[in-house]
Amino acid sequence: MEKIKWIEEYINEANNFISMGEYEQALKVLNKILYEEPGYARLHYTLGCIYYYEADEIKKGEQHLKLAIHFDKNYADSYVDLGRLLSKEERLDEAIKVYLKGVKAKQANKTRLLSGAGNAYELKRNYAKAIRHYRKALRHSAELWNCIVLEESIKRCKRKSKVK
Repeated sequence: MEKIKWIEEYINEANNFISMGEYEQALKVLNKILYEEPGYARLHYTLGCIYYYEADEIKKGEQHLKLAIHFDKNYADSYVDLGRLLSKEERLDEAIKVYLKGVKAKQANKTRLLSGAGNAYELKRNYAKAIRHYRKALRHSAELWNCIVLEESIKRCKRKSKVK
């Protein structure tokens, strides 16, 4: 996806509003340009995040995150946040599909995506698949704190699998 400079300037302006806690202003800025450039993935991604994280409008957040993926299948951040949204809504099978599809995107944070899939499998009580995905995530991680979290997730799943 090629960046369009004038849209990026509006997105940066919206992000400044968000940092000040003024998400309504951010939405006004972004919705204004949405009509001029409805196919810009990063615009939909930003709107999706605002609706999901700030405005607590899950449906609109999901819609925009899906549109971000639709318009740019390689915009990897969209997969992470859509997967998180679906997991929170207890739509775990959908979340797993999104996380695993996102792993194929360019510059994907494979650690976050595979860890998200592992978490969804863990919530489904499929501990063997959870452990498998946590291990895959661990192979892609280069940060000590993240490795520790993933190792603890594996241990937790092993403990849980012994409980009947």
